[in-house]
Parts: sequence; C-alpha cells; structure tokens
Amino acid sequence: MHQLTFVVTAILILRSDGTALRETPNRCREMINFVNKNRTCWRAGENFPENITMESLQRLNGALFIKPQFRPKVKYYDISRKDIPEFFDASEEWSECNDVIATIRHQGQCGACWAFASTEVMADRLCIATGGKTKFQFSPQDLLECCSQCVPQGHDKCFGGYVASAYKFWFNNGIVSGGDHNDSKYTGCKRFSTEAYEDAVGPTSCQQKCHSEYGNSYDNDKKFGSNVYQIDTHEPQIQNEIMTNGPVTAILEVYEDFYNYKSGVYRYTAGKSMGNHAVKIVGWGTEAGIPYWLVANSWGAEWGDLNGFFKILRGQNHCEIEQHITAGKSSSAVYRSIPGLVIFIIILKFTLLYN
Repeated sequence: MHQLTFVVTAILILRSDGTALRETPNRCREMINFVNKNRTCWRAGENFPENITMESLQRLNGALFIKPQFRPKVKYYDISRKDIPEFFDASEEWSECNDVIATIRHQGQCGACWAFASTEVMADRLCIATGGKTKFQFSPQDLLECCSQCVPQGHDKCFGGYVASAYKFWFNNGIVSGGDHNDSKYTGCKRFSTEAYEDAVGPTSCQQKCHSEYGNSYDNDKKFGSNVYQIDTHEPQIQNEIMTNGPVTAILEVYEDFYNYKSGVYRYTAGKSMGNHAVKIVGWGTEAGIPYWLVANSWGAEWGDLNGFFKILRGQNHCEIEQHITAGKSSSAVYRSIPGLVIFIIILKFTLLYN
C-alpha cells in the first residue's frame, strides 16, 4: 500500500454509546484495542501508518447524497425470501467474470470512491451481460475529469461526488477505459492520475483523448449504460437485484473504527462519524449466525485481511448500507454518436415499413 508521512494529532474516541475513551495521540492503537476487547463479531488491526491523521482518513470518504434535481427511479421486485439463497457471491455465480468482479482498485488519497465504486459495478455488469466476453475496466479518471454534474459547482472532485450522477453520465456520455495509477499491465485510455492518487488533487479540465500508447481513440473507446435506477431499501430487493444483474453501488456511513477493520462482520463499535463512502456490494452470507453483506472497498487489496473486501451487518440498514443502492445496465447499442443514431433511426424506419 502506498505510504505517506503524516503528522500525529490527538483525538477523542467515542464508544457507540456516546461515552468517551481516553484522549491519546496513538488513537488508532487505542481504537484497535478497544474494539478487540469489546466485540467478538469482527477484528480490528492496523491498515494505515500508525501516525496517520483523522483528517487524512476522512478525505477517503467522498460520497455525496443525491442531488435533489436528479433522483433515479426506484426499482421493485416481486420476490419471496424463500427464493434467496443463504450465501451468494457474484464472482462465483458468474465465474467467467471472476477476474473483473474480484478486482480491488485503489483510490489513494483522493476521495473519489464515488467514481471507483460506480465504474467497478459498470465493469462487472458489462462483463456479466456479455457472458464474460467483454472485460472492460472503466476509468474513474474520465469521470473525475469530464463529469461536471457529478460534483457541486466549484468543488474539487477529490473531495466527493454523486454516485447517481456518475451513472447518468455513463448513460448520456459514455466512459472510456482506464486502470489504476501504477497499472502497467492494463492502463486503458485514461489511467488514474498520480496527482489524484498521491496528493488528492482533482483534475480541472476534461481531456478528450487517450494515452498516446493506447491503440484506440477517445470516442471509439467509450462504452455506455442503458439506464440508471435505485433499489428499494429492503434486503430481499437488494439481493434479487444482485442475483439478477450483478453487483450494486452502496453508500456507507463511515465511523472511525471502520478504518481499522480486518475481518469478521463489521458492526459500529466506537468513534465519531467521518462522512460517507461509496462501495460495491457483491454478495452476502452468514458468519457465526450473523448475516452480512460482502462488500468491495477501493482502498487497495492490502486493506483488511480479506484482500480489500469486508463484511458488514446485513438487514438492519447498518451505517445506512441499504439506504442508497444505485445501479444501471450496460448498453449493447452500436450507435451512440449523433450521426450513428440518425443512421440507426433511418434503418429502423425502413425495417418497420417493409416488414
């Protein structure tokens, strides 16, 4: 994991009942000890440098709530709980897309979780929809650069964005390919920038071109979504959506103890709220009698002991994990440009006339 130097500061750690733990400059160790002493459903440990500041950790949370002027329609399923299996993992259900669904990406110091969690789900669903034939790594960098409606006006894109607007941009404008900042194996059209990853500096302009070594043009590289919607907050609704179409994007309220998650089923134990974080739900299960969601984070595969994944209490909207579920479907349409769309409409009219 990328290591940076941070200044040590003291904070006040709160238990879940609101009472305070002692103030200490080594707050991460204090938090870890408190969690491991008082809870048995999950284990805490060090995931970041010991002297990292809470301000630095808080910057990792960049999910903003849906803008009032854009609220996707809510999708409902008619399904019984008895039709839902006890365990489900999208990477196993669609094994041909395992290498896509199980990939953990790394947003670095940039609060671009909204762009990462969204593009990860887009990649999963495109792979699933094509039976594993299309493995396309959507570029969070393209969203950061070009989706002006994804962030408040004048807002640095490394300090938060709207998940639903990212999906809307996918539908209206398309998104190109792109790997992580240091991905030499597959970089695609737009790799995540070092400036965003290391320094939390968001782009200020939209570069409508691919990396010089990439063998495709910006316009030709784009892939589109066909729609965007939200899922009803009830647990079976979310499960059925995942079973039917693949992983979904969720927004999690993060507390201080979450940064130290290692394994088990996370349940809020101690610390204050640090903001909202976009993540990808890929499945569910039960551990020691406790129901959980299986979730992919975007803080690198070294975070936690589950290769960048975590489990969180399921069915109780814990930390609002079930409150804001967003998804969309990938488009199979060939013609998405204006000239192409005109040609497509003409062909369609002739087809209807002579058939």
